[in-house]
Amino acid sequence: MNVLVNGTPLLAPLTGIGQYIRHLFGEMSTFDDVNLSIYYGLRCEKGLPRAVDADAAGAVQLPTPDSAHGLRMAYHLVKKFVPRPRELRRYAEKLSFAYHAGKEGGAIYHEPNYLPLPYKGPTVLTVFDLSCFDHPETHPRERVEITLRELPPAVARADHIIVASQATASAVQQRFDVGPERLTITHLAADARFRPRPAQELAGPLEALSLHAGGYLLCVGTLEPRKNLGTLFQAYAQLPAALRKRYPLVVAGMSGWHTDALEKQAATLLARGELRLLGYLPDATIPLLYAGAAAFIYPSIYEGFGLPPLEAMASGVPVITSNRTSLPEVVGDGGLLVDPLDVDAFRNHLHELLEDPHAAAGWRARGLARAADFSWARCARETVEVYRRVAAARGMKC
Repeated sequence: MNVLVNGTPLLAPLTGIGQYIRHLFGEMSTFDDVNLSIYYGLRCEKGLPRAVDADAAGAVQLPTPDSAHGLRMAYHLVKKFVPRPRELRRYAEKLSFAYHAGKEGGAIYHEPNYLPLPYKGPTVLTVFDLSCFDHPETHPRERVEITLRELPPAVARADHIIVASQATASAVQQRFDVGPERLTITHLAADARFRPRPAQELAGPLEALSLHAGGYLLCVGTLEPRKNLGTLFQAYAQLPAALRKRYPLVVAGMSGWHTDALEKQAATLLARGELRLLGYLPDATIPLLYAGAAAFIYPSIYEGFGLPPLEAMASGVPVITSNRTSLPEVVGDGGLLVDPLDVDAFRNHLHELLEDPHAAAGWRARGLARAADFSWARCARETVEVYRRVAAARGMKC
């Protein structure tokens, strides 16, 4: 069975969708009956090979930054016709993809990033959330315009739609009137790199970041309005000064948009050294950063799945997160769930976890048990089953 995947999100710093592509199709490369072709802008490659590094179980080798050169050339060639950057990117991708798709005849096309490129054959579409529809104020205007214009016809045209949570499944069904026969939920997972680690293993890498194991609070995610970091900063600022000094708040993730107000709000904490914005970190550093945290906080107001809290639980770290959208479905009884706008609740739970070792140990154990319920192997099996159903409906050989 031939499967063509749009892998262009792997060319940029990995966010949630990039991690989904990396882990799902890295796992799927072990299926003998699935022939993967990954589209990277102006080229296609067969399969998504696993990394050689034994400590990076489930990881895959990613394209080098030079892989994006072809796309940049394409953007330059059509710039005079499409002046808006995101529109420009879509136009360039459509031209390039049409060429490669023509060479991959008889394939099922899987678009893991919402908006499929033009393809005449069977199409599987992954939709992580409908935040552009439900919370357009949390996205750049151009992204909202493109999504609102292109996603409805894409959903109508797709042979099958994959979502990562029941929350998103319900949203897709309600907004687009999609029948259950065209919709499948495949939960994501934390890979094996996210696990508890002894302090001696963490000492060197964390020292390079001026941190030490068990001596900081952590939040991971792109700095953008949807992540609701302002609530976290308020809650943290209300902790006793002695706790803030002992446990700095660390935020890892690349800068998104509308960050000016957030940076002003954080100015005092930054000046005192109580808040540290690490920016985008190398992929190998992230599991170690998780494992060394005293607690993980994720106050997002809207998630299609919520991979960071699951990775934190798998790392043996107590989790405090929002009770909105998919997060209760993912975290279950493995973490503390609060209203994302309730500053007092975040502050009180943080204070308890930092001052009560017994409570913290209990939430670590619950989180580890909950994280064990998810696996990329199962996600891959369920996704391949979707391909088989699509192939059967289209009269293709599996």
